[in-house]
Amino acid sequence: MIFTAYFDESDTHGPTPTLVMAAFLGSARQWELFRRKIKGMQRNYGFKVFHAKEFRALRGEFKGWGPEKCAGLINELAVAIRDGLAEGVTIALPHALYQTEYRGGYVPKGMLLDSQYGVCFRACMVGLLRAVLERGKNHKLHVVIESGHKNVRDCGRIFNEMKAQIDELGGLTLGTITIAKKSECWPLMIADFQAHASHLSETRLKVGLPGYFEMAVKEGGGRPPRGQAALTQMEHSAASLRGLKTAWEADKQARIERRRQARNIKRAAALTGTAGADAAT
Repeated sequence: MIFTAYFDESDTHGPTPTLVMAAFLGSARQWELFRRKIKGMQRNYGFKVFHAKEFRALRGEFKGWGPEKCAGLINELAVAIRDGLAEGVTIALPHALYQTEYRGGYVPKGMLLDSQYGVCFRACMVGLLRAVLERGKNHKLHVVIESGHKNVRDCGRIFNEMKAQIDELGGLTLGTITIAKKSECWPLMIADFQAHASHLSETRLKVGLPGYFEMAVKEGGGRPPRGQAALTQMEHSAASLRGLKTAWEADKQARIERRRQARNIKRAAALTGTAGADAAT
């Protein structure tokens, strides 16, 4: 089966942002059915493209919207996502934590550090790959990410690294990564909405109000009822950021060992061939 995941981010402006990235996964059939629901909402609420920045500031297509109308759209989108897509992931990473725990401290020799944006993309990819694998092997995952952010092309390098690693294992394969605009690719606005709504939900929960997503589960938590999308909300910690560097170093050593073993096998085969030729003469 072919799955496609759409990525977008929120709260990335300013010199020290807390970056929130969201991604949603669905099959071709799920995205087509979901598209029909979105068309109905666009008609009923009177908007063409959901831009979280404009929605938050109540400008552009959302100028003049009242609290009731805004809440209505958020709730309808949340229910449509829950009932229509396969899986969602969000990740939050404060800039200060990224600087001190990932870019600071020990860095393995030869490791190319990801941008803050890239670290979040990598975490989302791991969550989505896990979700696809839970549905069986021999699936393919394509990725589409919104253009505009200064570090968006960092994701292409990360994607290709992960693709090379997965290709060695067989089974699930990564397909392509595409950078596009919301105006060119409508599902991107769902990831934009999710990144924004996750921030809103966290704000509501802090003051004792319910979050917008009952299907949300913390990383490592239980699964939602069958037929509903799970939304896994992740946050990087100091330990998980340091773990990215130790994991890279362990993988580097494993690659060195595999190459060493391959050379030894090749040499042994060559010596066996030489010995056989000598015996024949």
